Amino acid sequence: HCDAEYRHGFLHRLDVPSSGLLIVANTYAAYYDLKLQLHAGKIERDYVVLSHGWVSPGLFEMSTRISWKTGAGDQPSVAGSPGKPCRTFAKLLAHLARSNEALGLLAIR
Repeated sequence: HCDAEYRHGFLHRLDVPSSGLLIVANTYAAYYDLKLQLHAGKIERDYVVLSHGWVSPGLFEMSTRISWKTGAGDQPSVAGSPGKPCRTFAKLLAHLARSNEALGLLAIR
């Protein structure tokens, strides 16, 4: 997709602070379809995370507001007002242990 008017197919970088994946379309139809999904909030991100400490079993939800902080170095975002609403679901996949340290393997969406 080489059309500069359509940003060469580039739509968005997921998770900007962590140099995340790019969303890029290779046709005009895909560009408009992905753009619609992005603006409607229909693109979901799934991760597997290793956490330190004990995590309770089951599915749980975390909700807060997130705002981006420019020029913040290691902390590019801030939780709390003002910010965009954010909702994350987490589910414990496994408890792990390393030496005397408790770890949790989580699925995050």
